[in-house]
Amino acid sequence: MEELSSYSDLESGSLPESTTGLLPDTAVLSKAESAGPDAGEFEETARLIEETLGSYGVKVEVRDIQVGPRLVRYGLSPGWPGQGEEGSEEDSGKRGSGNRVRVQSILAREKDLALALKTEKIRIQPNIPGKSLVGLEAPVPNPTTVTIRQIIEGGRFGEVSKVVGLPIALGQDVGGNDEVLDLKELPHLLIAGATGTGKSVCLNTIVASMLLTHSDEQLRLLMVDPKGVELTPYDGIPHLISPVICDPADFAPALEGLIQVMQQRYQRFRDVGSRDIRSYNEGCYKPMPSLVLIVDELAELMLAGGRDAESKLVRLAQLGRAAGIHLVLSTQRPTVDVVTGLLKANISARICFTVASQVDSRVILDMNGGEDLMGRGDMLLLTKESTQPRRIQGAYVEEREIAGIVDFWVNGPLSTINENAPEVDL
Repeated sequence: MEELSSYSDLESGSLPESTTGLLPDTAVLSKAESAGPDAGEFEETARLIEETLGSYGVKVEVRDIQVGPRLVRYGLSPGWPGQGEEGSEEDSGKRGSGNRVRVQSILAREKDLALALKTEKIRIQPNIPGKSLVGLEAPVPNPTTVTIRQIIEGGRFGEVSKVVGLPIALGQDVGGNDEVLDLKELPHLLIAGATGTGKSVCLNTIVASMLLTHSDEQLRLLMVDPKGVELTPYDGIPHLISPVICDPADFAPALEGLIQVMQQRYQRFRDVGSRDIRSYNEGCYKPMPSLVLIVDELAELMLAGGRDAESKLVRLAQLGRAAGIHLVLSTQRPTVDVVTGLLKANISARICFTVASQVDSRVILDMNGGEDLMGRGDMLLLTKESTQPRRIQGAYVEEREIAGIVDFWVNGPLSTINENAPEVDL
């Protein structure tokens, strides 16, 4: 394989000269949409929720309303039997003599609430992290699109970039706050979801985020796309170790090459007395670039490579972080023979888009919930920082935006398309 000859350059930190010292400008991205609805517009719905549950003897009070691009989350405070109309917890004299309303009694009324709110799907979160409230998530009537540009131009993205991380403009949470991940801290990511739910857009968002912030001297990519349609537009950018791999037969040699690079880097760390790539790059040596393996459809490769492919991926996941090697694995088939227990044990950060069943949701998240998502970028994010997944609306990146970023790196900044140019046929 042609790409194996490139690996020897990576392990020594010796790279070809960067094509340009500049980075793409956000002008190649589409402008952000206007802000969504205000929380005040949902006060009437909040009263409807209280009345609906109250009619079944479940007293609650809506104490918090968070409005995001596609969802609104109502924070429900369980009441007390015999509680007055105001329901204030500060006035203990209004509490009844019984126990507080149980969370389970709220969860049991999910279908009744969906009927009252005239919506197909709602999701009830037993506990909102950091608050003693039950979360009820429902779709907003007029959703807005989250663009990658508004995330990148936000303050949170800049904070991650300043700490020399690998920022990913993932999207916005239920409250409309930017969700930005640092791939160096994750350090690997597993993505699953049915066809057409936003999985491939998420992959493109991840790649675009890295290409907008890192030159080919700082970041090298190895892309595997068995379908040959999602990642092939990136062919030709200087960040690629090799052309996008489309033949499953070439996957195993590519993994073996990455393992060799990892071993050579560890040997170099021992030679100079460094613990990891961060301490090595802070020394008086030519900096090593971060290496990111991006796989679009893991199922085909796991079925073709079998146990050998799994063992190589697990080894990279176990030892790759210190060597600056990160994995981004994606599959539309989250079954136990693809997303194995050993692989999950070494990849704590996972994203679940809409899946077909509770079984698939439990495979990727170890819990239900993925089967109730709304599609079109609606996801659950699980990281090692929290045992409960967070609901995120993924950022959308257009083919035209990808073409502009690729054109910048392939042909230079003067040829980059502007936002008034016609759409590019990929």
